[in-house]
Order: sequence, then structure tokens, then C-alpha cells
Amino acid sequence: MKRKSMVLLLVFTMLVGLLSTGCGDTIPAAESGHDTEYVGGFKDSVPEKEGYVLDFSTEFNDSALETEYWLPQYLPHCTANTAGSSARYKVENGCLNLYITKDSPDYFGGQPGSADPDNLLWIANGIQTWEKNHLHPGGTQQMEVQPFEGYATQYGYFEIRMKMPVSGGGGYASWWLVGAQDDALPDTAMSVQNGEIDVLETFFDSPGVFEPKVHAWDDPDLNEWSDRIELDGDPKDYVNEFHTYAFDWRPEGITFYVDGKKVAKTGQSPQYRMGMILSMYINSDFSGWDEPENVYPIEWLIDYVRVYKDADGYEGPGQRFSSFLQRLF
Repeated sequence: MKRKSMVLLLVFTMLVGLLSTGCGDTIPAAESGHDTEYVGGFKDSVPEKEGYVLDFSTEFNDSALETEYWLPQYLPHCTANTAGSSARYKVENGCLNLYITKDSPDYFGGQPGSADPDNLLWIANGIQTWEKNHLHPGGTQQMEVQPFEGYATQYGYFEIRMKMPVSGGGGYASWWLVGAQDDALPDTAMSVQNGEIDVLETFFDSPGVFEPKVHAWDDPDLNEWSDRIELDGDPKDYVNEFHTYAFDWRPEGITFYVDGKKVAKTGQSPQYRMGMILSMYINSDFSGWDEPENVYPIEWLIDYVRVYKDADGYEGPGQRFSSFLQRLF
């Protein structure tokens, strides 16, 4: 009987070890900014956030991407090269792994899209929750696409848990939102609801730096804004360990957080729905080239993406949420 108990204890210990390793380790409440702890990779429920109601959650626990919410392509309307815009990813061990290999196809099909003096190809890899013709004014319409309406919303507390990509050289990772452009006519690109929130645009060679931005584009009510924050601790920690990055988007402004700590704030915000994009790049004149220091594959591990809404609702131009309606729907 004693031996049987010892065996059961050993099995239980092994199971606990499995539950607390891998992509979704147990997350301290201090890191997540929530009041509860949970075991990632085996998450049966998303932790509550006091004063908020969960509106969107992708936990990456299944073996496949939730394609009802995420389009496994990066701005496919901007290029005729389907191979270049198709996402390279794996969903395993409770994480999304977006990656770039040494032989990843060029986004434009062999036509470099930047001012690189060595004529290197431009590699982009990403997934997005919203797509339509003329989305995002930074790109040129090349292909007609079917609209993809996975998820777009206005206001909320957005949070991601991730490790910065291991690279060693040029390139960057970005979690950003772009206006859904609900004001555009069906057959034109005319829209002023095309502002952009860059929650993070982090260079591979500086993982300990957090750079949030707001781009106005054609929105007359927005101003260009950016900040640069040196994060606490050893920069290598942001590559080797999971950290949470979040922003609270409200009618009066946006507050940015890293591991639950407020790091930046704006006095303005877009006043319309936006969709999300997760993307990574190399060979951009913005962030540097494929350097000898680059280590392939360049992998970006993302544990989850969540959006919460204030339980008391929001009141701003073009939208009014109520606590009752949020709970009802």
C-alpha cells in the first residue's frame, strides 16, 4: 500500500511538472496584472480582470489557428505574391510560433520593397483579425481580396503574453492595430478611419526597449505620437522569459503597460473600430538588414491575446457601450 502511494505521488509530481513547463508556464499574478494564477497550455478558463468583461480571447491551446478570428496572411491585398503574404507559423505547446527562416519567400515576389543598398529581399510574416481592400494606407493595393471580418472593436484593455524573438540581428516584431475603415465606400479607398496604434515595434537587437506609437495617417483628429521606454532588468530576460504587454484604450487616451506596470500614456486615441495584426520583418530600412548575427529560424512565441471591456462601458464619439449590453452579448 505504501509503494502504491509512492507511485501515485510520483505520477502526480510528473503531471504537475508537465503542467508548469513549456510555452504556458504558471503566471504570477504580479506579471499578468490579474488577481488569479492559472496554468497556461491547459487553460480551461481565462482569468477575470476586476472591473472588466472579457470580449476576445485566443489562447493558442489547440493544434490549429482559430481561423474564424485570425487570417493566416499578412496584408494580402498589398502583394500579388501569395507565397510571400502567407503566414509561416505553428501552434504547439499552448503557443503561437510565428517564424522566419533563411529561405522565407520575399513578400513582393522578388521585388525588394525597401531602399536596401544591397538589394536584399523584404520578408514579412504575420496574421491579422481584419482584412479588406485598401486596408492600411501604408501599403499599395495590388490584389482584390474578399473582406475578412474576424475581430474588430473600439476601446478596451488589450493584453498579450509573449517572448521577444531570438535573432541577434536586424528586423523587428510588431503588435499593432489599424482602423477598420468602416467609413470607406465599397469601391474606393477613401477613409479617415485609418489611424494606427503600434502597441510595440521592437527591434530584434534591442528586446529590452518598448516603443509604442500612434500614427494619424488620414485621421484629422489624431496627431503623430511615439515613446521609447527602457524596460526593467536584463534585456535578455525579454527573450528568455514570457512577459505581458498591454494597453488600455479609452476615448480620452491610451495607457500602455509592461508586466502590469504603466510605462506610457497618450492624451488622444482613435475613435472607431480597429483590427489587430501580429507581424515580424527582416530587411526593412526601418529596422536593419539580414545581418551575419541573425540566427535562424527567428521565432516569436505568443502565449495568448486577450481583450477586456470596461464593465461600466465607454462613452465616446460614435459609440456608447453599457454594462447591460456587454453582459447581454
